[in-house]
Amino acid sequence: MLPEQEFMNVLVTGMDGFVGNAFRRMFEERGDTVFPASKEQLLTGKWGLEETVEGADIVINLAGESVLRRWSDRKQMEIVESRRVATRNLVKAVNNVCRKPRLWVNASVAGIYHPGVFCDEESVEIGCHFLAGMAKAWEQEVNYLTSVRTVILRLGAVISEEGGIARVLLPMIRSRVVPVLGTGSQELPVIHLKDVIGFVQYAIENEQIEGVYNLAIPNAVSFRDFVKSLSAVRRPVLRVKLPEWLLHLLMGEMATALTRSAHIIPMRMMRSGYELQYGTAREIWREVMN
Repeated sequence: MLPEQEFMNVLVTGMDGFVGNAFRRMFEERGDTVFPASKEQLLTGKWGLEETVEGADIVINLAGESVLRRWSDRKQMEIVESRRVATRNLVKAVNNVCRKPRLWVNASVAGIYHPGVFCDEESVEIGCHFLAGMAKAWEQEVNYLTSVRTVILRLGAVISEEGGIARVLLPMIRSRVVPVLGTGSQELPVIHLKDVIGFVQYAIENEQIEGVYNLAIPNAVSFRDFVKSLSAVRRPVLRVKLPEWLLHLLMGEMATALTRSAHIIPMRMMRSGYELQYGTAREIWREVMN
């Protein structure tokens, strides 16, 4: 277990995103030193990247182009390559230095699984769609890391008023209108941002935490029920159905990620000893809307 008085040097990539920024705040409030690697360092593997990583006790790797936009062919390439190249160069730099970090935490996505099946971390039902291919390519780069404890987080939709899907929905919710995507029967794996931060804190303090973890609430809900759970914490909203064909017209292949999903079971997280702060959709919405 990490002594409370021991301060750390923490390298966070993707710090300009809302998840990365939350990690920055968490570590700085603890008294740690937080620093990034520049985009030039990550994409070239040069400009002093080895010197940068050699000073890190912990690496939190979140770098990559946002997936929350229409997926043109060019955008898909940028989404994949931004993650693969940055992670490959960061891994090479760590492998080349003498003083290695004690922990590497890498983001991934719960969308790696094949839609329509029950999946825990041991499942081999990897999807054939774009999001699954992106996640697989990202995780494969991490596998080249040597002599460092590694945790890969397959994240559900991270819920916070600061960013992600909730930031898109909140203005509509406050206007009492919210879209139901596709049939609304697709499951939506979700996790509160505070539980992403909390689980990483738990992993830092508990060295037995290692490998792949699904981060999502254990009681999966459909998109329709996720929206419906708002009524428990907010005045009733008008639900407007957006059919899948219209979503494809507006968003391209990204619509598939919003309308089809696997049943995600966070088995290893539940067995790890970490207790979710927000374990249901209702609890998540209650915190976000307050």
